[in-house]
Amino acid sequence: AAHTSAGKTVVAEYAIAVARRHMTRVIYTSPIKALSNQKYRDFKNSFEDVGLITGDVQVNPEASCLIVTTEILRSMLYRGADLIRDVEWVIFDEVHYINDPERGVVWEEVIIMLPEHVNIILLSATIPNAMEFADWVGRTKKKMVYVISTSHRPTPLEHYVFANGGMHKIVDAQRRFLSEGYRAAIHSGGEKSKTKNFGHQNKSGWVKLVDHLKKNTLLPVVIFVFSKKKCEELAKFISTADLTTKDEKNQIRVFTQQAFGRLSEPDRALPQLKIITAHLMKGIGVHHGGLLPIVKEMVELLFSKGLCRVLFATETFAMGVNMPAKAVVFHSINKHDGESLRELRAGEYTQMSGREGRSG
Repeated sequence: AAHTSAGKTVVAEYAIAVARRHMTRVIYTSPIKALSNQKYRDFKNSFEDVGLITGDVQVNPEASCLIVTTEILRSMLYRGADLIRDVEWVIFDEVHYINDPERGVVWEEVIIMLPEHVNIILLSATIPNAMEFADWVGRTKKKMVYVISTSHRPTPLEHYVFANGGMHKIVDAQRRFLSEGYRAAIHSGGEKSKTKNFGHQNKSGWVKLVDHLKKNTLLPVVIFVFSKKKCEELAKFISTADLTTKDEKNQIRVFTQQAFGRLSEPDRALPQLKIITAHLMKGIGVHHGGLLPIVKEMVELLFSKGLCRVLFATETFAMGVNMPAKAVVFHSINKHDGESLRELRAGEYTQMSGREGRSG
C-alpha cells in the first residue's frame, strides 16, 4: 500500500531473486495485458528466464518467472496445473482490482485457492482499506500478513484546470485546495463559462493545450479519454502539430517498419496501421483495447523511449504502466461504467493521475 513511484516493484524483484536462489518459480500477475507486456520487457532485462502468458501471446511458458494476467492464473488453479507445485511466490500487482464489481471475484478466488506453500505479495498504490484487506487475507490463508505503507508521494503532484486557453492551479503539492484558482478557472471565459464542464474543449482548445504543454516542457503527456472513438478523434484534432525532429522521425520510421515486418502483406495494408503510423511520425499516439496487440505494444515502446510525446489513452493504460509522463490530462471527469454515466471515483482519479512523474 505504497504511493506511486515509491518503489513497490523492488519488493517483487527481491521475491524473484529469492525464488531463483531457491530454484523455485514465481508468478507475477497483473490485471491488464499492457502491464503484463511492460513487466515482461522490464524483468527480461534483469532476469533472463522470464515467460509471458496473456490472452494474446504465450512466450516461454516453462520459465521460472512467469508473468500472467490474473484470469490466466485462475484457470491454472482450476485445472490443477503441475507448475503450481513449484511456485514459491505469487505477486499480485494492482491488487485494488479486488474491489472491481465485475472482475474482483477473480482475485478473491485466486487468493483463496492458492496452495498453503505459496507465499503472497500484494502491491497497490490506491487500495482504500489496506488493514481490513490484510486482515481478510490473513484469516483466509491462516498466515501473518505484514502491511507496509508510505505516508507521502515521492514525486509531488499538482492539479490544474485548463480553461479558455489558461492554466489555473487548484491543488498544490501539499494537497491544499486553492479556491482562488478554481474561481479564476470558472470566471476565465466570462458569464457563459460559469459551469463545471471544463473538459469539452473544441479543436483549437486541444491545439492550445498541447502548445502550452510543449512551451512549459511538460511533454510527454498522457491524455485520458473514456472512449475509444474519442481517442482517435482527438488525435486527429491535433494532427496539425508536429512534435518530433527529423532524426526522431527516422527512428520512428525504422521502428515501425521492423515491427510491421512480422505481419503479412494484407495486414500491413490495414487502415488502422496507416493512420496510427502517420500520427506516430508526428509524436502523437493512441492506446485503447480496439487496437491490434502489435500496435499497442509499438505505441507503449515508442512512448517509453520518449518518441511519442502526446498519448491519447483509455483507462487501461493507467494500471501501473511505468511510462515517462511529465503530465496527465483528463478529457472529462465523467465516464460510462457499462451501466450509467458517472463521475470518476477518488481511487480511479488517483490511479490515473499517478501516471505523472514516473521514471524517464
